[in-house]
Amino acid sequence: MLIYLYLFAFGLGGVLLLGSIFVGDKDTGDGGGHGADAGTQAQHFDHGVGEAHGALAGLFTAFFSLRFWMFFLAFFGLTGLVLDGLDLVDSPTIALVAALGMGLLTGQGTVAVFRSLSHSETSTAASAADYIGRSGRVMVGFGAGDLGKVRLTLKGTIVDVLATTEEERGFTSGEEAFVIAMNDTTAVVARAPGV
Repeated sequence: MLIYLYLFAFGLGGVLLLGSIFVGDKDTGDGGGHGADAGTQAQHFDHGVGEAHGALAGLFTAFFSLRFWMFFLAFFGLTGLVLDGLDLVDSPTIALVAALGMGLLTGQGTVAVFRSLSHSETSTAASAADYIGRSGRVMVGFGAGDLGKVRLTLKGTIVDVLATTEEERGFTSGEEAFVIAMNDTTAVVARAPGV
């Protein structure tokens, strides 16, 4: 009788896992536009599960994660099918306990790994303060009050940002510009002193 439960759990978990691979988290609006990366996708895939405050709270909040249930069902079913279906253990109870343990371990472990990835990824994102004091090359020329584009290197990554200036003399393509402030996503730039 348990073999049907294992088969159902493995089938449902497998379909959910395949669906998550091909569809991903497109049904969850991340509000991040085209810049969403694997870390933020992992964070939003848990469908609103709050931050875990401590290890014990993290264990319980994982039960509200769709990712937990996908991995729990798939590995619970697979373990039960292998152990009970192939008669590798003497008792169906031992197979059930092992399947439950494997499902819980895999589900909790997967949620913990994805949360860790999302925290480490978001902690490395550049803040407005990281732009200030950086110099870059003007890609699209602009004058006072106009918008242009400046290419900077931040944390080892080349980034193009919109730029404006308060100086009377504008910037032409190829000139060097220094970021003196950030207004949302637009850099306010100036020339180096004496230039």
